[in-house]
Amino acid sequence: MSSENLPFYRDRILERIEQLRAFLNNHQPVMAELMTVGAVTRHEERLKEVTPIEVSTISDASVDDIIRVFQDFCIDDIDVLSRNSTKVTTKYPGLIIVPEGAELLSRIIRDINDAKTDFASAMKRVNDQKHIRFEEVHRKLPGLVTVASTRKIMFVEARLKKVTFCWRLNRNQVKTNASELIAMLDKRRTAAVKSPATTDLTVVANIDRAKALLERKVLQDGDALRLCRTNTFPVPIAHLFSYRPEGTERGSSKYAETDYKVVKASLPIFAVGQKPAFKGLQNWVPASDDAPSNARRINHSYTELVPGADLGIFIMSKV
Repeated sequence: MSSENLPFYRDRILERIEQLRAFLNNHQPVMAELMTVGAVTRHEERLKEVTPIEVSTISDASVDDIIRVFQDFCIDDIDVLSRNSTKVTTKYPGLIIVPEGAELLSRIIRDINDAKTDFASAMKRVNDQKHIRFEEVHRKLPGLVTVASTRKIMFVEARLKKVTFCWRLNRNQVKTNASELIAMLDKRRTAAVKSPATTDLTVVANIDRAKALLERKVLQDGDALRLCRTNTFPVPIAHLFSYRPEGTERGSSKYAETDYKVVKASLPIFAVGQKPAFKGLQNWVPASDDAPSNARRINHSYTELVPGADLGIFIMSKV
């Protein structure tokens, strides 16, 4: 498929967002807390420049303010597009509560999410090669922020009791072994060699060095291999406490009358009913490096397999 049809799929998302605008105009929110996380450019992400992140909040946000958030996935400002040759991905945590119309609101949000899924599928069909697909998609839609365009909107069916927003620093850790890591590195090497973006052969050399180490490495007792991914920048999340419907078993829930879950909160969350207890997202300040985040970090040390290579492969040892 060519990129010619992409504007059609993008416009279908925007059309369905306009249906959400009409709904909100007819069902004025009883609560509209809208937060904007200070922008972090892709350039800063690559340099891993961790600085305090400010959060601005609008209480009683207007319908136009809310809709503007969902439309913000295509940048038209040439200055923004050219600055550092990158785009800015902005996150908008928030909570929108309307008094009624749960069934209609749920359908509208589902339609928007379906349109986002169709748009993502259309982009994938442009080309099998990721780097070529990226170029063709952005040649057709220069201002597209792909991540923002495919973010799903969340609708909570249950009545909310309390919502708390906070930060989470993504540290994903996967148990693995040498053979699995070597297979993964083979794929990375193939992709790096084929990609025109690979101008520094040090990347390939580091992969080869890691493979050689894994092939002959003998771990000490208590040591293990870990594949770790650390997002230098934290992401906003929401803790949702919702009332359990009458007659529903408590099950394994630790709370007597509510269900609890944690969700990503890059876009406002919708629900119907009365205002829940609410705590908004605060400014984020990096913790000092010498302050362990949890007991597990105290009990284990992590040594990078190839120091400075940023491959995400570590040897975990008990301290």
